[in-house]
Amino acid sequence: MPKRKHKKTFPCGHKGHGKDCVRCQQEVEEAARKAQKQAEQQRQRHEWAVSFSLDVVNLRGLPTHVVQKSRHIIDELEIGRHFGKLGGKRMIFDKSVIRIPVGLRYRMLCREERGRITPLMVLSHEDYNAYASNRRRVS
Repeated sequence: MPKRKHKKTFPCGHKGHGKDCVRCQQEVEEAARKAQKQAEQQRQRHEWAVSFSLDVVNLRGLPTHVVQKSRHIIDELEIGRHFGKLGGKRMIFDKSVIRIPVGLRYRMLCREERGRITPLMVLSHEDYNAYASNRRRVS
């Protein structure tokens, strides 16, 4: 019958077998993983904040999925895709103004000048209603 090893008490106060305390090693590794994950999240947040300075229109304060879809629509317009393929329509009161849906609750207003479409703003459907009813002028 093999001899039974006795547990020893480590300097940290934990008990176990072996040279080092496995529990303390796990805690150190977990703390390192958390620090690395937090640094990665911080880097991603910084990149996200910096990406707004490159946008043609102000997309700050909008939900993430709306920002991504707006950027996709802007890219499609820049490569020459017709606004009708993106679900866009002309406004009734001003045929140079184009509205493109960005999801269910957001709209992008664009202006067509000399055959080129320029994005003006992305706004919620509630704010868009003021422009759609011609109570606000599209600048």
